[in-house]
Amino acid sequence: MLRWLRPRTLLVAGLAAACLLGGYILGLRDAAGTGQLRPPAPAELSAADQRAFGVVWETLTELERDYYRRDQLNPDQLAAAAARGMVAAVGDPYTTLSSPQQSELTTAQLRGSFEGVGLELDRGTGQLRVVAALADSPAEKAGVRSGDAIVSVDGLDITALSLDEVASQIRGPRGTSVTLGLLRDGTTPLEVALVRETIKVESVRSRLLPGAVPIAYVRIAVFSEPASQQLREQLGQLLAQGSKAVVLDLRGNPGGYLTSAVDVTSDFVKDGVVLYQDRGGPQSARQPYRTTGNPQAGDLPIAVLVDRGSASAAEIVAAALRDNQRAVLVGEKTFGKGTVQEIHKLSDDSQLHVTVAQWLTPTGHAVQGEGLLPDVEAPAVEGRDAALDAAVQYLLHGPANG
Repeated sequence: MLRWLRPRTLLVAGLAAACLLGGYILGLRDAAGTGQLRPPAPAELSAADQRAFGVVWETLTELERDYYRRDQLNPDQLAAAAARGMVAAVGDPYTTLSSPQQSELTTAQLRGSFEGVGLELDRGTGQLRVVAALADSPAEKAGVRSGDAIVSVDGLDITALSLDEVASQIRGPRGTSVTLGLLRDGTTPLEVALVRETIKVESVRSRLLPGAVPIAYVRIAVFSEPASQQLREQLGQLLAQGSKAVVLDLRGNPGGYLTSAVDVTSDFVKDGVVLYQDRGGPQSARQPYRTTGNPQAGDLPIAVLVDRGSASAAEIVAAALRDNQRAVLVGEKTFGKGTVQEIHKLSDDSQLHVTVAQWLTPTGHAVQGEGLLPDVEAPAVEGRDAALDAAVQYLLHGPANG
């Protein structure tokens, strides 16, 4: 995304059908009553699945036998199309199959750099929209906003394309240009011309806010691999300068790794639950993820800045700090990404993201489709950072009503 919660799991071949389509000649047998040979369904599948997927093998056999341009049949393309169709039929917007190229881009983003325009995208509601524009990216500099819908790329209507296909058109080598057709607030059409750059993702940026009372300001742009270590280093420096409170800015943060979210929360909460993972069983089976101990700022007051671009791992941290009575949320309602995906690397280097659970806040609330409401509302205001101002005032003086 990034724009999704990604626990770091073992990478295993998770789609036997896709892996075996290209190797169908290993076990031919007579197809039902036709006298033609067809490959068997993989033995790992249940008997019911083997019967159901017989049509896949039969279709492949008939194409290989009868299609008039058999020399143009590409086993890799046929296998990929079959796999994409299966994933689409699941009907879950976050269970997805990404190409090797898109998988490489996602991995690069979470490791620190990539070439493109710096957009996090989502198609959870059917319409392709912007979750966030990364800080200092071409997209942010051009004014692309969270919530903007993308309707065209270089004049091509992309409404019928997959998220992966659109991302492939938007990214590209640095120095090249791309024009995005946007729809803002559902009604206003815009065209934005962008020049691709090398996007270096600085996961954490921080500074000491000016004022009589020293307050640490820490912005986490994405929960990447190095985010928690960067936080510890920078937060330690600010605490050494006498910080009396912390503003944690998670606006426009589309998420990242679960482990990073747990580690970041652990810098502010000594002993508490970060989230519960619910795989659909009884409530007693919910898996708690707890803080790891040894917080740097376990007692300082915290205000967390959130907006509609705060999603997934960002929502986990925000909810965990509030539910553990360590912070107030300031800003706007968050995105509402409350499911967990595990990543399976397939034999062709594509990645299968499978929704395996939903996550719940420490107090047991589901976030999927709902988001988090701020304790202090501070909508965006042209010309000033209203949310930051409100957070500082809260930390210095408490609630506005006294």
